[in-house]
Amino acid sequence: MDFDVHLMHHDRCTLVRVQGEIDLVSRPRFEHAMFEVIDTGRPMIVDMRQVTFCDSTGLNAVVAAGRRATERGVPIALAALPPRVRRVFRITGVDGFVPTYETLREAIGALPSTATS
Repeated sequence: MDFDVHLMHHDRCTLVRVQGEIDLVSRPRFEHAMFEVIDTGRPMIVDMRQVTFCDSTGLNAVVAAGRRATERGVPIALAALPPRVRRVFRITGVDGFVPTYETLREAIGALPSTATS
């Protein structure tokens, strides 16, 4: 499956919708999209329901985005990770560094109430 990433604006955050494999080839686009949102200061949720694979470079991109978000005080979260992808995030501990939610609705509901910009 080809990689694709789309930004969608929700009233409480920006959604980063990811599709396909997150790997060495797709990492630059994935990371750029996340950094672009973080740099706006808007809360970000990465919708991963259509991610078919995520290797260590993808995990590193999420960690880098998490660090950048923390430095800038921007809330971020991951939502709807498929079981195989969720397992990789759990085993590596990345899910303890960047909050993960079962559904997009849960992730949006967990945003701080002051996140309305």
